[in-house]
Amino acid sequence: MSGIPPQQLKMETKFERVPTGIPGLDSMIEGGFKRNNTILVVGGCGSGKSTLAMQYLYYGAMHGENGVYVTFEEEPEQIRENMSRHGWDIRAAEKAGKLKILRVDPQDVMHVIGEEYGSIVDTINDMKARRVVVDSLTTVETMIKDDFEKRQQTLKLIKWLQKTNCTNIMIAEAEQDPTHYSRYGIVEFVVDGVIVLYNLRRGKIRLRALEVLKMRGTKQTTNLVPYVIENGIQLQPHQVIFGDVGGEQ
Repeated sequence: MSGIPPQQLKMETKFERVPTGIPGLDSMIEGGFKRNNTILVVGGCGSGKSTLAMQYLYYGAMHGENGVYVTFEEEPEQIRENMSRHGWDIRAAEKAGKLKILRVDPQDVMHVIGEEYGSIVDTINDMKARRVVVDSLTTVETMIKDDFEKRQQTLKLIKWLQKTNCTNIMIAEAEQDPTHYSRYGIVEFVVDGVIVLYNLRRGKIRLRALEVLKMRGTKQTTNLVPYVIENGIQLQPHQVIFGDVGGEQ
């Protein structure tokens, strides 16, 4: 017997965890994302947002959870080529029916939204997907001119994702050292978790660091953790971030 009261044991094992496949991240968030949660991954140019998202999907595809990568920006072939440098055979995963890259032309975003995400829903159902990535929220916001409509459609997209029976990542663009994590400062309060990728300049070099800003129902590590992009995202929890890096300050 563990000695843990049955009520406490039931509470501690209530939420199923979804391993991310990102070395070092799961130990920061009690073993992974909570099943069916929607996580916002935000960061600036070159911070590795798309790499983290595909790493999450590819790991799932290799471990019995099919995934869909919805892109409003890059062409699927460009994504396949970029991700192949990490040693991931995206084409093979697609041929095996484990992974799907679905591109929605930016000009068609409003049409897809108006149809209640019909083509995306069909793909998720056809794939029997359990993991979904949307790349990116920023594109959706850009395609809608009216500020009120932007807020409404952004919230609608998040709420729809939260009902898909999938565990989701939503990507958003931000400054290299963001103080705001969404355009209107509301998305971070609606999603279940927020992961921030920093790409900070220190002297003549840039340093990358990951922060778990928010993760509902999770006791997360709150400190910034450095990472490198080598065969995907690799966290380096024992490395110093803001020490003497040998460059001019």
